[in-house]
Amino acid sequence: MLVLAVKLLFAPVFIVLTYLIQERFGARLGGAFMAVPFIVVPILVVLYLQHGRAFLTEAITGTYSGQIAMLLFIAVYARLSRRRGWVICLASATATFLVAAVLLQYMVTTVWLGVLSWLLLWAVVLGTFITYDRLATLPTAPRWDLVVRIGAALVLVFSISLIADQLGPRLSGALAMYPVMTSIMTGFNHQRFGATAAQALLHGLTQYLVVAAVVFFPVAALISRALPAGP
Repeated sequence: MLVLAVKLLFAPVFIVLTYLIQERFGARLGGAFMAVPFIVVPILVVLYLQHGRAFLTEAITGTYSGQIAMLLFIAVYARLSRRRGWVICLASATATFLVAAVLLQYMVTTVWLGVLSWLLLWAVVLGTFITYDRLATLPTAPRWDLVVRIGAALVLVFSISLIADQLGPRLSGALAMYPVMTSIMTGFNHQRFGATAAQALLHGLTQYLVVAAVVFFPVAALISRALPAGP
């Protein structure tokens, strides 16, 4: 019952809170709030409840494969968006994320290696981010977007928790980092308001991802070691 409650409640509550904050303070902060790992938190909680502390610790290490893959997602989407439509950009960025996440799980073996690798790539992606109109006004997300976000988040939470045994802890953690909200919001902005809106959102997201990568997940790794062993 507790596992089901986490699956059904945590992600929607986090997403609704984020939506209300964005609506109150403006869409330009959208990228910043998407940097908060709202969706991965309930996934990690479920993995701990179902598989125990050791699985959780390895899954947190695995998130760095996903976080590095997310930077590649952003870089690919942003660069393609200068001359391609949102469908090609999203498909290419998603394919890049999935391939990178699968391959990197074998290379990123500790949280601290993950932090160092992520910071190096983050500096490159941010330093070489494409030029766009930074004075452009970003659109406000439509209300139907909230329902789509919640639905997509629940699909990801349930899917990863159901096949975690087959995926293993590191790949579970990596795929939990798939940028669900980023994909939805970036694709929406791109399709409705043009490439500049998508590029601005991705740039804002990239700037604030550092907080999760160097603070949230290292702290989560330390906390995980102090938890009861679990199942």
